[in-house]
Amino acid sequence: MHATTPVNVKQLKSELMNHPDKHFVDYLCNGLQYGFDTMVKYDNIKTMECRNNLSARSQKERVADLINKELLNGFVYGPFEKLPFDDYRVSPLGVAEGKYSFKKRLILDLSAPHNDTNVSINDLIDKDVCSMTYVKIDDAIRLITNYGKGTKLCKFDIQNAFKICPVLPNQWPLFCFKWESLYYFYVRLSFGCRSSPKIFDNISTATCFIAEHNFKVKHILHLLDDFLTVDPPCRKNNGVNDHDI
Repeated sequence: MHATTPVNVKQLKSELMNHPDKHFVDYLCNGLQYGFDTMVKYDNIKTMECRNNLSARSQKERVADLINKELLNGFVYGPFEKLPFDDYRVSPLGVAEGKYSFKKRLILDLSAPHNDTNVSINDLIDKDVCSMTYVKIDDAIRLITNYGKGTKLCKFDIQNAFKICPVLPNQWPLFCFKWESLYYFYVRLSFGCRSSPKIFDNISTATCFIAEHNFKVKHILHLLDDFLTVDPPCRKNNGVNDHDI
């Protein structure tokens, strides 16, 4: 078993050929090809199994459907009657609902166990290393204000976000869960892992660089997997718009 990703790494590397930070390009392309280090710092992991959260236990049909979709997409491996690891951590499953989309998704609660003598997976990831600065609404407002009435906006996002980033195979034992007496483990970045946003954001940063430098997109902002382009209004020439010429 090895790391997989839907990203065309060869094409990505070609698009980033003129990127000034070669270390960044190597980190991103090697991570996509071989798996990313999730930044969990440990010498050994104590085998432990946590009970699933109430949000999962109370929605059994929904969880079963979501797990099946994760399996079909290759985000998760399983089911196993016994995990193929000597030492591992089974963290609780939970279900979260999108604030605006109301879309349900699985969360691997890597902050569990809570208030316990045993450390969680997230406890083993340095908060400072994973801290991020996000774009602000004021940044978009400033661009829109500069262009004025008729400013063109385009919003898009990357489907499945974190799940396009593979995890180093030797870290798969850290991301296990159990459902209906069977075991599974994530082979892609999971929702609930402290380092997932930081790791994934490298793809978004690369996407913005490619858009700006290779495709002449002048203004592009991103917030993790969400992107916004801001373009000036079309100029009119005798009643004919630029885009009609």
